[in-house]
Amino acid sequence: MHRLVVNAAPDDVVFAETDRCTTIAVGRKAGVEGPMVTHTADCLDCDFRINKVPARDWPDDSVRETYEYKGNYPSTIAIDRGDTWQPSNLEGTPTQLKAWGDKSVLTGRLPQVKHTFAVIEAGYGIMNEHQVGIGESTCAAKLWGTPTSAGGKAMIEVRELSRLALERTRTAREAVLLMGALAEEYGFYAADWSGGDISKAEAGEALTVCDPVESWVFHILGDDTGTSAVWVAQRVPDENVAVVANSFIIHEVDPHSPDFLFSKNLWDVAERNGFWNKDMGPLNFVQTYAPPRAHPPYSHRRRWRVMKLVAPSLDLPSDTDTYATNYPFSVKAERPISAADLMDIQRDHYEGTPYDMTKGLASGPFGDPNRFDPAPTGNMTSKDVVQGAFERAISMFRTSYSIVVEPRARLPNLVGARVWFCQYAPATSSYTPIYVSASTLPKAYTRGTLFKYDSDIAFWSFAVVGNYAARFYSYAIHDIHELQRKLLDSALAETASAEAQATQMLDEMMTQSKTEDTVAEAIKILTHVTIAQGMAITRAWKEFFPTLVTKYHDGYIAQDLDQPAIHMKKLFYPKWWLEAVGFFDHKPDSGPGVIMYQPSPNAISSAATMKAIEAEDMAQNSTMALLLCVILSSGLSVLFGVYLGQKFSMKGQYSSINV
Repeated sequence: MHRLVVNAAPDDVVFAETDRCTTIAVGRKAGVEGPMVTHTADCLDCDFRINKVPARDWPDDSVRETYEYKGNYPSTIAIDRGDTWQPSNLEGTPTQLKAWGDKSVLTGRLPQVKHTFAVIEAGYGIMNEHQVGIGESTCAAKLWGTPTSAGGKAMIEVRELSRLALERTRTAREAVLLMGALAEEYGFYAADWSGGDISKAEAGEALTVCDPVESWVFHILGDDTGTSAVWVAQRVPDENVAVVANSFIIHEVDPHSPDFLFSKNLWDVAERNGFWNKDMGPLNFVQTYAPPRAHPPYSHRRRWRVMKLVAPSLDLPSDTDTYATNYPFSVKAERPISAADLMDIQRDHYEGTPYDMTKGLASGPFGDPNRFDPAPTGNMTSKDVVQGAFERAISMFRTSYSIVVEPRARLPNLVGARVWFCQYAPATSSYTPIYVSASTLPKAYTRGTLFKYDSDIAFWSFAVVGNYAARFYSYAIHDIHELQRKLLDSALAETASAEAQATQMLDEMMTQSKTEDTVAEAIKILTHVTIAQGMAITRAWKEFFPTLVTKYHDGYIAQDLDQPAIHMKKLFYPKWWLEAVGFFDHKPDSGPGVIMYQPSPNAISSAATMKAIEAEDMAQNSTMALLLCVILSSGLSVLFGVYLGQKFSMKGQYSSINV
């Protein structure tokens, strides 16, 4: 996901805010159900709605219109791409509606095919009825194109490529080849075409593409004529996981390997622009077509984190050079990865690592992992801002939506094509199941804008919780996790039941020659669970917010809410933070007759107060010491018991169980 805001800044520095994404590709044997891809669409002002494009037959001589890239609302306005993008679904003032018009800006037209497949899409194409799925991440590149709508010669950007691929292909490999061919023929343009470093930052794109059999990583940028494209794709090994975090990851290209696909101009464009020559050996795509970054950890730290999460024993340094030359393209997963695992990865802030964003002064006293986007403020210029950086988490407060695309080869396409869709920051929201075969989608996800808060919209139900919970994050996140687990368990149970019913109906249709009405009934079941789950999740988070405010507010945790008398527990602040902000610089007065005020109206002398506090501390320490003794004694008893059991057990009595 990408969008540029360019502002004139002091000292002749142009300050650009860029929105970036993370995408993961899982190989066939690395996933519990097979290949998967993910995408966090991290955009501060983008359209967060989701859309279903129905399958359709087209008359002869039909054309497929292509639209200029636009991230913010409304990202797409079209009458032939499902309900969400219809002009009638727009929400705005008369002035806004007039400015938006009734159709997106065109960049061109290409011949339409006879039949297009059903597609789920949002800012980009997500999944089609044949279980082909796509994730996205913007990458910097040395060359960029300009759209025809802005005076250039290129017609297609990566959003349209992803949608076209899903409309027209049945496999991931077909999708890669079609996207490459269309970009070469009609020209590929960048999300920003204003020129200079800003356009380079937005010039390239990476897509992860999967189907029930395999996963690929696809890289693309415009060529040096502005009329075509340069691209390469590498297959993810079946046992492996690959991750793209705003930097290209394909290094040496092997033109003789079936695991690589590429444009024919890959070497010619590089050579005539001085990026590479034959004397340099095999073409390294990253080093050839990507410019060096000012802050490499912005990208590479996320790659390191994902690879370490799926392969914990991997000896991989957390720091690397600008091209991550010592990082592999992908890593072998040490255990099968589930869709729920990928949801958790997308909620990550480096917890438990030296880069844990819930720790340290920047997180405040209560572990807020959010780091707001840099901008010149006060007397700080843009030149000042770019001299530093925070860590960049996988879960971002400015995420528009995120997905886990989950093909299932064991199920018929009508049932197996499932997307887990989430709006707002993954860490403080829930994923809802959406079937590509569903005839309609929940309105809580197909409506809504950033212009107006609406508690009936999923995005806003998540956003209000996320914003409030950040104030007491280290406490509130436990309540959030509990809600997320509860809702996911419910979704898994409900979808399993619906899938079993739909699959049985389809099996009976095949074996007992039942009518096509059976397909309609199966679709009805999957549509019902899609809408019901979306509504239930939105309602649960809407109801959760008042509960959260009641429990955590004004520096207290409200306890005993079901008892006759409420108990307000003080949160206060951790000692390390108090020391950092100078709390202990303000020493109390002492001496005869000086009182130390307490929450109780009964004041006592400061000396007596200190003695009481010391006595309470000693009592607490004694309790902790006793507890440690009990734990230690219990542990020793268990170890001694295990020792005796191993010593006297009969060997060979039971077979070992491999988990």
